[in-house]
Amino acid sequence: MHLPFGRDPEPFPEPFQIIAHRGASAYAPENTLAAFRLARELGAVDVELDVQLTADDRVILFHDATLDKKTGHSGRIRDHTAADLEAVDIGSWFDREHPEVQEEFAGTGLDLLSALFAETGRDLFYHVELKDAEPGLPASTLEVIDRFGLRDRVLLTSFYFDQLERVRSLEPSLPTCLLIAREQGRDGSVDDWIERAVEAGLTEVGVPSRELTREQVRHARRHGLWIRAWSIKNLEDMQHAIAVGANGMTINWPEKLIARQREYTESLR
Repeated sequence: MHLPFGRDPEPFPEPFQIIAHRGASAYAPENTLAAFRLARELGAVDVELDVQLTADDRVILFHDATLDKKTGHSGRIRDHTAADLEAVDIGSWFDREHPEVQEEFAGTGLDLLSALFAETGRDLFYHVELKDAEPGLPASTLEVIDRFGLRDRVLLTSFYFDQLERVRSLEPSLPTCLLIAREQGRDGSVDDWIERAVEAGLTEVGVPSRELTREQVRHARRHGLWIRAWSIKNLEDMQHAIAVGANGMTINWPEKLIARQREYTESLR
């Protein structure tokens, strides 16, 4: 595949993470085993996933604050048991949103974190986003990680600073990433949050691609942090994150970024 990035590709920073966003979510329902299987088939090693707590304190994969938009159910994940949620249909929503995908996914249910680990184990590296503010979520997530012996295969991320502090108190050696978003009403600049992440002993920060600048990348690196991009909407966003020197990005179509990196590598020969 040749991607339209011109004759002189920007260099890829080192290290660089190609992270399949909620799995290969452009081609299969997000946060489902189908999406993570496909991400692996497309060559991704790193995957991003969202976790929340069910009514019976199981850790399940789901992104949204409520079920309303993407399933035929309503309410929060916390309002339903794991058994009920595993029977929820997220595939029909995906089929409607992605008519260009030939495979149909109607009837695909939600999956527990344990189901993903049981299937893919050490084949992948997991960027696990603590999606809600439930105080018990970090400990419950760590319990599942430990059950499968995957502490060296995970990084925990969140928009909730308190959740990352809970992770740090439970297991200071685990890598952690603070996701930064101005639209969530946070006070302070990206540089302020970078410094706060350093003070808390975090490992990375994540910034929306369109807001990310080379100066922010340099500021993070001076403080010993990796910095990666999220909210990659198109190839231009992808190229921008590379150009400013991000250490990676979450992306719905990982094979395009893999091809872009391969193109750059071949250009050096």
